[in-house]
Amino acid sequence: MACTSLGTDHFAWGDILFERVKASMTAFDDVVNLQTIQVSMLMISRPNSAFLHLGTATRKALAAGMHKDVPDDIDQSPANLEERRVTFWSLYAYETWFCFHAGRPSSLSLKDVAIDMAQNPFIRLLAELCKTITRSSDQIYGQRHESLLHMWKVARSIADDLRGHEAHMRQALGIGLDSGIQTGSLGVQQTIFTTLYYHTMLLTFRPFLIFRGHWRRDLKMSLNRSKEITANRPTETPSWLNEACNHATTAAQKTLHHLCEASRLNDLVLQLRYHGYFMGSSTFTLIYEFIHNPNVTSTYLPWVYAAMQNLSSMRAGDPIISTISALQTVLCKINPSYGWSPYESIVGGQLAQPELTTATQQGLPQDRTTSSILNDATMSQNPSFGYRPDMPVSPWNLPQLEIPETGGSVGSGEELLDFTQADMGWDFDFSTMDLEAFFSVYQSNDAPTF
Repeated sequence: MACTSLGTDHFAWGDILFERVKASMTAFDDVVNLQTIQVSMLMISRPNSAFLHLGTATRKALAAGMHKDVPDDIDQSPANLEERRVTFWSLYAYETWFCFHAGRPSSLSLKDVAIDMAQNPFIRLLAELCKTITRSSDQIYGQRHESLLHMWKVARSIADDLRGHEAHMRQALGIGLDSGIQTGSLGVQQTIFTTLYYHTMLLTFRPFLIFRGHWRRDLKMSLNRSKEITANRPTETPSWLNEACNHATTAAQKTLHHLCEASRLNDLVLQLRYHGYFMGSSTFTLIYEFIHNPNVTSTYLPWVYAAMQNLSSMRAGDPIISTISALQTVLCKINPSYGWSPYESIVGGQLAQPELTTATQQGLPQDRTTSSILNDATMSQNPSFGYRPDMPVSPWNLPQLEIPETGGSVGSGEELLDFTQADMGWDFDFSTMDLEAFFSVYQSNDAPTF
């Protein structure tokens, strides 16, 4: 009842019921069984408490031996066995994706698991996806990378794994990533998988976006330095780095597109305010990109406005309000004319729809294209930016997330340009490049500024 109330006008009852359940469960703190594990999972609400309740559920599941199947000599009905498996694999999916998104270590490892997969198709789908999420967490963020090129090769391999899950999605749900928006519970399942899929792609390639932003900043600063200091550093962005960055920005756009469309057509999706997390993360990714490349502002700013409009359509209150406020603050810091206000009507029955430039689609450097790109001064005077795009009313023509062709490959005779910390004169691990860590309006004196 508490969970259901959050999507209604009686959402205040959610906190009341939550506190009552929490108080009544005190006597069962040391009880380990299927029901207490399920209660801990149902009590997931806010980010901090979610991590704690997941930890409690995980410890109890391990203590109860739920990570292993019931021995054959113990009489259990098929329904009881399936309930155990659904509960455990649901916990595994929750624990894996939340810890990955929050940047925290997971308490569940598949090497300790010896229980059959649940029969529920959607649970199986999420469990398979979370195996790839674990790989990204371990191999991208869990290791120290001295070579950015090696990190890129690992990320490409993870992206290949991710693409394989679309076939699993079609088998489990009967739809693909680019299928139309579904309604009802199927639409909710579609949105859960789609957002997790693209957000995993985004987090896998986001370090490259942060690297390129910091590199561009260094190149600008180098104009005021002597040539001897920067003579050994490359000055042209290699194609593979642009391609990696395009994976991140395209995943962000795909996330925003799906959530805006799904929220408009499926009220169940709009009620899930957890989607604000994906909206905020994707939007900040696009903002970060046009901070360091003002030429793409006219491409990404409409996406930012569409995301903020979608957030404003959700029920008021935190964390939605704080996300909108943070986005507004950053936009105004970049340029006061970029400030956003709700757009509540459709002008002439049409809405301006974000488009991808040729550079974004093909992974080409922005200065090599002839696409129509506005600079800061022009865009701030352009009256079209006075219109705030509402939630899109028709699908946007977005490119597929495909592995781009590179100028060379492993085993070919052509050597790809690599970057190491020594090359760049930096003293931090590439795997620690996290957007939130460097995206601050108020920068401290000793913090790296990206």
